[in-house]
Amino acid sequence: MGAGTSRENAAMKIQTVCDNRTFQRAYRRGRKHAGRYVVVYDLPAKGSFPDTRLGLTVTKGRGGAVVRNRIKRIIRAAFFDIAKRRPVEGGHDIIIVARDAARDAKSTDIIPELELALSALSVLER
Repeated sequence: MGAGTSRENAAMKIQTVCDNRTFQRAYRRGRKHAGRYVVVYDLPAKGSFPDTRLGLTVTKGRGGAVVRNRIKRIIRAAFFDIAKRRPVEGGHDIIIVARDAARDAKSTDIIPELELALSALSVLER
C-alpha cells in the first residue's frame, strides 16, 4: 500500500497521511496519549472530511530499515485489528509514533495499549 492509498475498513475508508504539514500540525495542535510502546496524536480533520487518516512515524533511532518496517507492520496490524472490533470515527487524523520499546514488541503487546489510547482520545465509536 503506497502513500496516499486507502484501505477499506468496515464501511469506512482509512487513508494514509503523507504530507509533513499534517504530521507537524498534529504534533503541535493535536491531543496526545503516551504509552510504553506508542504515542498517539489525534487531530480532528479540517472541514467535513469524512475519512480517517492514519500516519505512522518510526525514526531511524529505532533501527535499520528492516526493523522500522517491521514496527510499522505490527502497529498497522494492531490498528486494523482494533478497528475491526470497534469502528473508528470518521474525520480524524491519527498519528502513531513508535517508542523504543516497540522494537521488541509483538502486536499482542501493542493492541491493548493502542486501544486504550484511541479510547482515551475518543476516536473509537462507542
